[in-house]
Amino acid sequence: MAYVRPVVTKEENIWVLRLQNTNGKTQEYRCATENQAKQLAMVLARPEQEAPAARTA
Repeated sequence: MAYVRPVVTKEENIWVLRLQNTNGKTQEYRCATENQAKQLAMVLARPEQEAPAARTA
């Protein structure tokens, strides 16, 4: 499946981050600042195959 980058926009003085899940649904987050939205986008944009494996005890 193709990877879709998150979209950060400003709507009515609120920064909105939208990204599409692997099931095709759009997920939306609202942030107070542009920096928050961009940081969250960077964290959520990582494809799962690039994320570090969870450590098991």
